[in-house]
Amino acid sequence: MKADLGQIETLTMQTQVYLRLREALFTGHFSPGESLTIRNLAETLGVSPMPVREALQRLVAERALVQMPNRTFRVSPFTPKMFRELMRVRMSVEGLAADQAARNMTPEVLERLREINQDMIRGVEIDDATMIMNANREFHFKLYDAAGMPQLMDIINGVWLRAGPYLMNAHRKLADPLPFYRAGTSFHERFLAAAEKHEPKAAARAIACDIWHSARHFRFNMELVNAAEKTAKTRAKRASKPTEEDGK
Repeated sequence: MKADLGQIETLTMQTQVYLRLREALFTGHFSPGESLTIRNLAETLGVSPMPVREALQRLVAERALVQMPNRTFRVSPFTPKMFRELMRVRMSVEGLAADQAARNMTPEVLERLREINQDMIRGVEIDDATMIMNANREFHFKLYDAAGMPQLMDIINGVWLRAGPYLMNAHRKLADPLPFYRAGTSFHERFLAAAEKHEPKAAARAIACDIWHSARHFRFNMELVNAAEKTAKTRAKRASKPTEEDGK
């Protein structure tokens, strides 16, 4: 899968490359198990190999990628065990963030969250998956930011980075995604009602249920994800053959 990542402009080159690749992982432009090469990414981004290599190594340290012996990199492969663990971690840490956000909630932030959820609802009405997923992510991170806990935000970012390739690609393959998306907006409404009343436990429960519902729906479509992973592994093997032959 070759993602259209856009051209890199100025600023710190390594940082821009890292952020661009990180965003691509967040939004599922790369599939679980997909092979990435420094050369191809450098050509796509219009930069030299050095900042790409450094960005990829940084993502390896964050466990979003795996470095292979033949100098290629792979998006961390999907395993059901890993997914279950990530969802349990998400329910805990994002529930905590929702708890704190409800305690700190201001009318201004609450209004902005309502606007974002309305954007997600409009996306459901017009069946625009990109609009839905973008609004969903903006809603979650806006409320997590309201918690005022930067250390916790770092943890949440890391978990989303690892889960993104699995969840985003799985959601795109849902046979009938609209009921799933509507349920997501309903859980958001539950959070908004709890946050308005400054009820932290109810707010945490709403977000944890949102994540649980996503995980439950994901399990029903796991065979699609496994099929996507097998395809990515096949591509990875094909991509690695020229490198291995060149080394002979």
